[in-house]
Amino acid sequence: MLFVAQGGTHYSSSQTEKAPPTASLSREMNGRIEVEYVVQGGDNFASIAEAYYGKASKAGKIASANGLSLKSSLRAGTKLKIINPVYFPNSQETAAKAVPEKPIVKKSKPSPTPAVSTAPKVKQGLKNKSETPTSTPVAATPADLQNIDKVARPKGNNAFGPGEVLKFEIRALGILGGYASLEVGNYTPVNGRPCTPLIIRANSVFPLTGLYPVSDVQTSYFDTVDFLSWKFENNVHEGNYTAHNLETYDQLKHKMIRVHNADPPETLAVPPFTQDIISCFYYYRLLPLSEGKNYEVPTQSGGKNYRLIVKVGKREKITVPAGTFDCFKVRPLIQQGTVFRNNEEMDIWITADERHMPVKIQSGIVIGSIDVDLLDANLPKLTGR
Repeated sequence: MLFVAQGGTHYSSSQTEKAPPTASLSREMNGRIEVEYVVQGGDNFASIAEAYYGKASKAGKIASANGLSLKSSLRAGTKLKIINPVYFPNSQETAAKAVPEKPIVKKSKPSPTPAVSTAPKVKQGLKNKSETPTSTPVAATPADLQNIDKVARPKGNNAFGPGEVLKFEIRALGILGGYASLEVGNYTPVNGRPCTPLIIRANSVFPLTGLYPVSDVQTSYFDTVDFLSWKFENNVHEGNYTAHNLETYDQLKHKMIRVHNADPPETLAVPPFTQDIISCFYYYRLLPLSEGKNYEVPTQSGGKNYRLIVKVGKREKITVPAGTFDCFKVRPLIQQGTVFRNNEEMDIWITADERHMPVKIQSGIVIGSIDVDLLDANLPKLTGR
């Protein structure tokens, strides 16, 4: 039960296959952004402006873009153009900002009737603030969101490539609970773009398997030129819960279509250069990290957009079964909600060389911590190294 496996780090003698030559689409992705919003019951220009620009005073911008007057009434189902939004909310988030129409009170001579609202019903995720979960995730502070270090998008990849396989052991309170692997597959075309599959596998082991079996496979298809996601899919089996999700990205039109199990497809507007839950980490490995810096990666997960902020801490020597490594200690933060399903703090140690390889993840739980330690690493030879 408390056995500590010994692994190692292995370097492949063969050089990784080169990606097919393809032009970058970054200029087209970073041009004018136009997303479509379908008016919901209770909406007005001010509430929509608050949702997409963070300021109700931008209501005139939305009205003007659609050839309407601010005095125009908005009918549910009307499609509006939103030009160059700052935020990219989903339907539940915009519904939460909608202001229902004032109730109309009908009166009769004998006695007044109760107030009746003519506003259409609005679906909301939470009925009121009291329903907010008591366990809140670690969120980025206003200072974190303002103190972002701007860096140019990477032009090359000296961090990882096809053939990289990282194997981890997962322990809770020192007891082995399962294994996970991060794998980089061979080049695969997606929507005419050269991509590498980024694959995460996780499986529980005895005795946890008998109590809570886990068998997850998640795959992101990562553009080898522009370094972003074009497709994400997962098959999840955790306890009695099973699910299949498919997300396809149109990075030129800034939208994502998500299919959860047999549910109808859901379309979500996404920011330029959006990453999925896996590709966000691999993209982060490409950045020129240094102590004390904060980096932002636009990320989408579960039909919701996030501002993922990653803070780089001090360098530390970390020993795991695969060996001892010089690492940066980094911490992911988010503006609201959480990209990660754990509601506690999470720290990640990644090597301080160009590979920025993860060697340890530690996440707090109520009675201790979960440790994910690198057990074995197979690293391919990279171009230029």
